[in-house]
Amino acid sequence: MQQIKMIIASSAYQEHLEKNKTEEENRLFCTHHFGHLLETARLTYILILEKGTPFISREMAYAAGLLHDIGRWFEYQTGTDHAKKSAELAETILLEAGFSSAECKLIQKAIAQHRLKSDCREHRSPLSTALASADSLARSCFQCSARDQCNKLEEQPNQETLLY
Repeated sequence: MQQIKMIIASSAYQEHLEKNKTEEENRLFCTHHFGHLLETARLTYILILEKGTPFISREMAYAAGLLHDIGRWFEYQTGTDHAKKSAELAETILLEAGFSSAECKLIQKAIAQHRLKSDCREHRSPLSTALASADSLARSCFQCSARDQCNKLEEQPNQETLLY
């Protein structure tokens, strides 16, 4: 998991996490801190294993999960979709961590698509599908103190109990 260690140690990655933290300092609802990113990464890998997709490595699954929300701060500042911005910001970090160009493209596509609804007609790779599911599963809505005020609760798989 050397590539993952390199992502986590990246100064650019740490800067994006810090910007997310600053923008979400007073946020009542779910935040996009390292714990959420790590949980999403782990769940992405579990879902990939369950689907039996051998061409997606553990490092690729973890990279997608760890990087999928790094542009969230940008959405708060500009209103621009964070999924697309996160995919853009991820490129340099992925290349510096030693991922190939093809791996970068696949990971970036998964990040860019992680907010698409499951009925979306756009082609999605197994990594895209796993990341989108993992992002939702990484929320413990059933025990959230803000659940009564959340307008996304109905979309969340963990609204009543823990599934993964």
